Amino acid sequence: MPRLKKQPLIFQEKLKIPKEFLKFATPRDVANYRAEKLKCNLLVELGAGIGAQTIAFSRKCKKVIAVELDKSRAKILSDNIKKLRINNVEVINGDALNKSVIQKISKESPDIIFFDTERPEESERTLDKIKPPVVEILKFYLPMAKKIAIEIPPYTKGLEELRKKFDFEEEFISLKEQLNRLTLYFYELKTCEKSAIALPSKEKIIQSDKKINSQKINSAKNFKYLYSIDPTIILSGLIDELASKLNASVLELNKPLLFSDNEKKSYFISPYRIIKICRNNEKEILSELKKIGAGKAILRYTVDPKDYWKIRNFYEKQLEGKKEINLFMNEKNNEAILCEKI
Repeated sequence: MPRLKKQPLIFQEKLKIPKEFLKFATPRDVANYRAEKLKCNLLVELGAGIGAQTIAFSRKCKKVIAVELDKSRAKILSDNIKKLRINNVEVINGDALNKSVIQKISKESPDIIFFDTERPEESERTLDKIKPPVVEILKFYLPMAKKIAIEIPPYTKGLEELRKKFDFEEEFISLKEQLNRLTLYFYELKTCEKSAIALPSKEKIIQSDKKINSQKINSAKNFKYLYSIDPTIILSGLIDELASKLNASVLELNKPLLFSDNEKKSYFISPYRIIKICRNNEKEILSELKKIGAGKAILRYTVDPKDYWKIRNFYEKQLEGKKEINLFMNEKNNEAILCEKI
């Protein structure tokens, strides 16, 4: 999966932020979307960081209390607030689980509490490795507000156990067609079990209350268009909902793809026009690539990284055309699917 280019922060052009603090800062489009979604009189933000999300909240909420444990981040946040002349944000440099901080926030009677967790460094992200612990935050802050939103890393495991104790919605955020954030909305903020939203378009897919049986196919033959699916939809498990909305068929290759007879529009898909389908045979594929006038052959199927350029060079060294062709493989049905990206 290609790494998403770092997206700009809100008012980044006006602020001097050290590069080491930019990695996990909330992008502008995400910050603005959540600020609109969570606008209220008094919002408490736990784990405010350098304030990329805080600034957006300040524009939609009457007052924001921003809590940040790290002194360096809290200072950058305070400096940013002053530089932008924002006067409705109170910054607390402290631990969200500290008794005095909890008591102070409780006295304020917040409308909504937003918590941005610290991302664990481990390759396998599990709920119990998130700091501070989600369950602990809920234990102390649910008595203050039934509207709580918590951001966690998208690939976090263990949500099934959390759902046994608490009622929440999983909202997966796609930014520029790449998975970006996962937010859990508890109790009064919950609108469904799972959802996915594409930013900046705000196209949304919601998990259906009823079981959806999308059209599953074994072959790409007789279809004119192929669509790769945003990883956000795949991780959220909303493929059937998307397929149903677009009236498209699903074919499982190395990952799910959508197929249709006519062109579909959605911010959750990347469209390709099917040029030719032939047998999964190097000589036959090469022959068809030459007929098409291909100059490049992009491999869109699972291949060992060390073999990728070996295979691609086998084709491209023998091609003289100018077209860029994307090659998908349906190994179960012995199909090579040659496509042009739309």
